[in-house]
Amino acid sequence: MSTNNFIASVPKLRGRENYSEWAFAVENFLLLDGLNGCIKEETAEAADKIAQARAKLILTIDPALFIHVKETKTAAELWKKLKSLFI
Repeated sequence: MSTNNFIASVPKLRGRENYSEWAFAVENFLLLDGLNGCIKEETAEAADKIAQARAKLILTIDPALFIHVKETKTAAELWKKLKSLFI
């Protein structure tokens, strides 16, 4: 099942003011494609699934935040970085 139609309902992460709502929506967005395990550090997911989850996460954040996550390699690393910035 493709979730391309659902991405419009995921709010763009702008910063601390909407991190909680964004995180909740994104976890469920990834769950629909079976990618929610990719944001857990202990995951044993395949590299293509991890890359796919990372790409989906990037599409849900405001472009002004790209500078903070450009160097991340995995979805879990990106997730942890955003969490550390806004919690």
